[in-house]
Amino acid sequence: MGIWASLFSSPSVIKKAADGIYNGVDAAIYTDQEKAAGFMGMLKGYEPFKIAQRLLMLVIWLPFVLIFLLCAGMYVTAGFMEMNQGAILTNAAMALAAMNINTLGTPATLSSVFYFGGGALEGVVGRMKPKSG
Repeated sequence: MGIWASLFSSPSVIKKAADGIYNGVDAAIYTDQEKAAGFMGMLKGYEPFKIAQRLLMLVIWLPFVLIFLLCAGMYVTAGFMEMNQGAILTNAAMALAAMNINTLGTPATLSSVFYFGGGALEGVVGRMKPKSG
């Protein structure tokens, strides 16, 4: 009895032993919540992907929008010019807008799908993750 009394004389020893058993059993069972946490940890590795999405949006959408703003400015300016000069400027603005759509329209659309599709996919994964608490 002297050995048992010296081994378990402190409540902290018993608590440590119980915690060790609990942690061992808990580690042996792989729950859905732990699987989801592992998957979300994997998504952290894709954070450079988010930077690539934003950079792609800036590189394509910035000139795309600026060219359309230039076209709008040309239309407004054409309204204040004489008839012949205004018509020339209006035709130039229309040609520039058409060229902008032909050259940057498809890349702008694809970059938008890439950007917003990644966010939508992340939202779906976040909703599928079990709620803790």
